[in-house]
Amino acid sequence: MTTLIVHSFITHKKAESPDDCQDAFKVNEDKCRYAIADGATRSFFPKWWAELLVNHFCETSDFSFEDGNWWKQWLVSIQQEWYELVEEKIKTQNKFYLTNSFNAKDPAVSTFIGLEVDKTKGKWQAVIIGDSCLFHKSNTQFKSYLIDKSEDFTNCPDAFVSFAEKNHYDPKFISDGFQTGDIFILATDALAKWIIEHEETGNLDVVLDRFRQLGSQDQFNEFVDQARSDEHIRLVNDDVTLILISVGGNDQQGSSETQTLKDEKKQENSLDFLVWWAFIGFLGFWACRGIYRFIRDFILTLTK
Repeated sequence: MTTLIVHSFITHKKAESPDDCQDAFKVNEDKCRYAIADGATRSFFPKWWAELLVNHFCETSDFSFEDGNWWKQWLVSIQQEWYELVEEKIKTQNKFYLTNSFNAKDPAVSTFIGLEVDKTKGKWQAVIIGDSCLFHKSNTQFKSYLIDKSEDFTNCPDAFVSFAEKNHYDPKFISDGFQTGDIFILATDALAKWIIEHEETGNLDVVLDRFRQLGSQDQFNEFVDQARSDEHIRLVNDDVTLILISVGGNDQQGSSETQTLKDEKKQENSLDFLVWWAFIGFLGFWACRGIYRFIRDFILTLTK
């Protein structure tokens, strides 16, 4: 069976704190669903909206990709939950500017990508709105959804809105197949633009190599810091979210990897065994030497 190797990272703008980050992501490996969202900083409580979007997509099943209008009904419960959270916050804070914005129905706004992978059929489908991008790299081509030119990024992308009457944008639905060795990349706008700029200059392989080396959040933070100071193609100082999905082989390949781990463990246990017996032999040598000296000294004492 196909295996999916998933790495996910998120970080905030330079000179800000993690709590200021308006991006969100969610990974549900059991359902093979992955989502990212980029809340618009100038909108009303965008972080909560972004988090609700990704969590709802990955955890619930009240939608169908086959129904072109499913997303409108799908958003209703999320919009209601966001409203209730904000309403409670307004009551707790009791601040005029928050109450004024709430009564004026200032919305939260967020771009969004939801990806679902069918490992059995070798198919994937996604819903996308705005300038967060989904990239699909196969052995023969590199596809970018929905934006494929760096010049097409703007300050006013399409987005999901927390009030139904103000949600004037429709998402796009994409689907295709995949094979072993393919890579999926979900990236919010700053990183998406940076990736496309490298693809436009023929340096996509450099980007993919750097992504493959990311194994921890600290390494991702270091990568972002370096990219933000790159003299050639500079990563914009913005919240950054990345989900990297590598398509592995079948059960036989997985079993081979497992066997390798078992062999390494067996070698490790053998080494431990040798070290233990060497230690016992060392102690035995010194014990015997001590006994020998004791007997020798005792005999010498008797013969004096």
